[in-house]
Formats: sequence, C-alpha cells, structure tokens
Amino acid sequence: MRKVELNDLYQFKFVSNPTWSPEADKAVFTVYQACEKENNYFSNLYLLQDGKTTQLTNSGDAKNAIWLDNNTLLFASLRKQADKDAVKKGDNLTVFYTLNLKGGEAQEYMRLNLKGASLKKLDNGTFACVAKHDYSGEDSPLCEVFDELPFWKNGEGYSNKVRSGLYIVKDGQAERITAENESVMSWNVKGSKIIYTSHPYDNYGGTDCGITVYENGEKHVLIEDGVWNIRWTNFLGDTPIAYMTDSQLHGRNQIARVYAIDGAQPRMLFDIDEVVGSAITGDSTFGGGASVVVDGNALYYVAVEDMHSVLRKFDENGLQTLLTATGSLDNMTVKNGKILVNGIGQDRMSELYLVENGSMKQMTTLNEALYTDRKIAMPEPVAVVDADGIEIHGYVLRPTDYEEGKMYPAIMDIHGGPFAAFGTPYFHEMQYWAAQGYFVFYCNPRGGQGRGGDFGDLRGKYGTIDYDDLMLFCDKVLESYPMIDTKRVGVTGGSYGGFMTNWIIGHTDRFAAAASQRCIANWISFYLTTDIGPWFGQDQCQGNPWDDTEKLWWHSPLKYAKNVKTPTLFIHSDQDYRCWMSEVLQMFSSLKLNGVDSRVCLFHGENHELSRGGKPQNRVRRIAEITAWMDKYLK
Repeated sequence: MRKVELNDLYQFKFVSNPTWSPEADKAVFTVYQACEKENNYFSNLYLLQDGKTTQLTNSGDAKNAIWLDNNTLLFASLRKQADKDAVKKGDNLTVFYTLNLKGGEAQEYMRLNLKGASLKKLDNGTFACVAKHDYSGEDSPLCEVFDELPFWKNGEGYSNKVRSGLYIVKDGQAERITAENESVMSWNVKGSKIIYTSHPYDNYGGTDCGITVYENGEKHVLIEDGVWNIRWTNFLGDTPIAYMTDSQLHGRNQIARVYAIDGAQPRMLFDIDEVVGSAITGDSTFGGGASVVVDGNALYYVAVEDMHSVLRKFDENGLQTLLTATGSLDNMTVKNGKILVNGIGQDRMSELYLVENGSMKQMTTLNEALYTDRKIAMPEPVAVVDADGIEIHGYVLRPTDYEEGKMYPAIMDIHGGPFAAFGTPYFHEMQYWAAQGYFVFYCNPRGGQGRGGDFGDLRGKYGTIDYDDLMLFCDKVLESYPMIDTKRVGVTGGSYGGFMTNWIIGHTDRFAAAASQRCIANWISFYLTTDIGPWFGQDQCQGNPWDDTEKLWWHSPLKYAKNVKTPTLFIHSDQDYRCWMSEVLQMFSSLKLNGVDSRVCLFHGENHELSRGGKPQNRVRRIAEITAWMDKYLK
C-alpha cells in the first residue's frame, strides 16, 4: 500500500445529489471528477439499480437530473458547440435533454433563455424554475456600476440588480412570477404548489425574508418579508413548514427551529438544540444535494451530534434517531420510507449507502482504490476540560509511517464558520500532511456546531473563549503525544480558521509557522467590503464601525499584528467576496513592515470556496504551498 499523494485529488469520484425514481426501484446521482488537463470538473449521471452502478452519460456536464416518469430523466447539458460558445460569450441559455433508461441517446427537450436554470416538476404538466436575471440595464465594458448592497456575492461576482427569479415553464416558455427586484432564496414543490422564500429589495438585501405559496396563478403570502431569518421551506404532508428563527431575538448565525405555518402564528413542530440539515466540514465533497428531505408526512434530516453525523426522522410519532454515523452524512434521498444517503467514512471517499434498521449498507464502490491501495491515518480521539468545565473534543492523526522513538512535527488545523464542526471523515489535506510525516490535530472549540446553541454562541466573544479552548487542546495533545516536537508545531485554518490563525500569532509565539487562509483581519473593513459584512459583522461582533469602533477593533487580529513573530503564509483568492482580499493585504503588510517572514499566494479567479470547490490545479497548488511553508520551518 502507498501513502496518500497530493494528486490523488484527480482520482477521486465525488458522489452527489442522489434521487430516487418515482417507484423507488432505482436512483440517479451525479459523479464529479477533477480533470488536471482541463483544470475543471467533469460531471456525469450514474444509475443505481438492483445493486449495480451504471454510467448514463459521458458529456462531462450532465448533473442533477429530475425524473419525468419512472424511466425518463431530464437534465441540463450543453452538447452542441454553438451552445457552449453562446454561454461562454455570456448569453442567457439553459438547454435540457431527456434520457430514456430503456434505451437510446439523450434527446433535446427544450431550451430556455435563462442563465443557470434549475427545474422541478409540477403535477399540472408545467415546471417550476429558478434562474438569475439582471435588470440593471448596465452593460458597459468600461466600468462596473452599483447602487445597492451587497454589490457582489461570493461565487457569483458583481451582483448589483441581479436577482434569483421564480418562473413557470409551460410548453418550453418561461414566465417570471416574482417581482423584478425580488430574489428567491429557497423553494420546493408539492403537487401543483410551489412554496418559496424571497426578499424584494431596492437598496439593501439582508437575510430576513418571507414565505409565499403559488398555485395556478395565485399567490398566498404565509409570512411577510422582513422579520424572520428563514433557511428553507417545504411541505410536510399538506402543511407548509419552515426552518427559521427570529433573528432580532436569537441572532442570524445560530440555531433555528422547524415551524408549521398553518395558523395565525408559526407553530414549532419540535424543539431540539441542533442545526437541522447541517453537515460536517471537509474538503472531500463536491456537487451538493439535500440534507433535509420530506417524504409524505415525515421529515428526514442530517445533523451534527458532537463530532459525528446523525440521521433523524420526525413524523406523527415524534422525533427519532435513525442512524449515528462514523464519518459524515452529506446528502440523501428518501422515497416511501426508503433512505439512500451519500456519506464519507474515516478511510473512504463518498459512496452511496442504503439505511436499514440503524445500519448502512454500501451500495457503490466508485472510490474503491482509495481504501484498498492507500495508507490512511485513522483519527484518535482526544478530550480536555476547559476552565468553564466544558469538555472540548478533537482528534489526532499520526504520521502514516509512524515509528516509535522518533520525534515528529505537527500541524494544528482550525475549521471555518465558526458555526461548523470537524469530524472523522476522510479529509484530503490532513491525510496528505500525515503522509508527509506530520502529526495533525484538530478540535471543535466553543463557537462550533454539534453541542447546542449555547456552546456555539460566539457573538461578541471572538478571540476569547475559543482561543482559550484551542490553546488548551493544543497543550493536551502535546502532553498526550510526547513524540511531537513542541518546537516544530504549525497552525493553519481557513475563514474563521484564518481569523483564528491571525489571532493566535498575535497572542502567542508558540507556533513555529502559520498558514492563514481566506482570513478576516479587521472587522471594520470586513463589515464594509464583503457580501455578508453588514449583517454578519453586526451579529457576530455585536456592534458596528460607527458606534462600536473600539469593540470591533479589539476583536480584530490586525490590532495585535505588531506582536507577530511567527513566519506566516497567507492563502487568498482575488474573487473572495466573503472575506475580501483587503483582509489579507492588511495583515501581510503589517507583518512585512515588522520584519516577519511572510508570503501571499493569491489565486486568480477563485473565491472563498477554493479549498472545497476551486479549480483542481489551484486546489493542489494550495495544499502544496501550505506543505512547503510548513516543511521550511518545521522540518
């Protein structure tokens, strides 16, 4: 068996979006694979039937199919060169094809003059569709014009006067049924009904929205726009439901609840202190899918419990846990009570599993070589009790060629969010570092998911209790693993993990090297330059730049940059509008002015999702940059 290699990324098959057929006797799903030569991802449809996996398409761009009937699939694809050229030029075009599973080639079904259109089938012979539209009237190559917030969005680019509209598609023609300035955030269908959340705005597009049901040309507003922060909505049986919170009372980044919208006031269906529909963070998923599914009168969802994934079901009998998984559960499909999940194990990339009687039966073997041909470092649990009596949980990976009696360097990895969670699934960057001779350790400090709302509430506390937990966990790991050389320990993390890396190097010199990724350095500039800055900054820092300047500055790593002595690599992307590159430039410039060895690797054309969804060559280069920096100072 060989060690994990950096370029293994090109061999992985990323499973996503499984969907049962109407009779639940087969399922279609999408498989993505990175292509080094083209520096992108190919996607194709696969069929799971009678325990066998069959590739259905080879065009390289087919994904996320829906069922027209039990043997016919509908999916978007650009199979003609003229269509590819038109989209590349910027034309609004989505072409849909059908594929009959009984035989034959894919046939063009319809083409819509819409950009990135996604469809869901209604029972009345029409389709519901969501697509982007731009009503700015601006089309100048000389300048970009914007007059609203946010003026850009991560992963989308400049977004002034761009909205996600809801359309009805009939006989190949699309008619928008939402207002010109209205943006649809989530949507689902039941029979001939469409339920959706949306927010109309002309100046500032926040996160609060309303809920509307549309059927046969009529709209019925269930919840007015502007009060609730609504994450998703659906029908449970015939009852509209929503996962939401009153953001003015409970914050915008915290735990919400599932409500029935069947009376004058929303009615909470069940009260459980966890995120409904979350997943454990990682770098080995791609393509998406549903982690919350309604099947008739039952709601199924994935959640994080401590550092593991759980699958729960809510129906007339109440809430029950169907499965606790080692690794992560990422998306699923449920039909007539039959559950198919996409999961990642401790030593396995994504595969599909049938859930029966509290256990998982593996149904696909698309990544077999990963766990038959490679040495995988298995996570070893570590726990420590912090100053407030709270047990902090984490894991350690040993070097894959570990030898007794040798001393080793180590890397501490910090997750993003902060309202997210590490777990035990295969994590490529960590496995590569273990293969390169590093101990790798990580934990879930306060501020993260999996332990309830109070544990995850970091509002107004950034850099305090979370920093204490991380340092205490680091102490515990070094005490428990004396074969780690305490003078050769590095630290890295992205997003919130980048913020915390910046914070750590300004408050301690214990780390010999640092790699800060897609970071926050200055809450004041973050508030006023990023796509989520005004609401996220206000909520998480409990203040704004005008009335609470000193508080925002106190929680900013830039305030403490004069103290930094740790050699630091910065990884960032020039289209990261979640943490705009002003953040990394301020931190980097401060370190350079103070004579600290530092380096910026700024990826062109990438955004905040570089580590998870960036172009394959850039993802490989990113890990190579971090590894080389750690090697320079830790080996």
